[in-house]
Amino acid sequence: MSTDLTQIRQLIQKDFNLEVKQDVPDLDKLKLWLADEIQLIMDKDFQQFLNILYRIDISESKAQEAFAHTNPPFRLAELIIERELQKVASRQKYK
Repeated sequence: MSTDLTQIRQLIQKDFNLEVKQDVPDLDKLKLWLADEIQLIMDKDFQQFLNILYRIDISESKAQEAFAHTNPPFRLAELIIERELQKVASRQKYK
């Protein structure tokens, strides 16, 4: 799992052009950290955030569901990490 976490951090760094804190010890803490970053990006440049979602390949229907959630940044963080986990699994499978 630590390998997956490392790979997810790398994907998030690339997709969001952010430096992921190395002291994020698990997926739950990563999710909370990412939710905070998502809120900052959405407040600063919402269109840029939508472009990031498109690049990560979060479906429009899932994004709309997340925006209707009681805590959209947290739900979006869950979706993003879920998608990044799928990418990691796919790359390992076809390595």
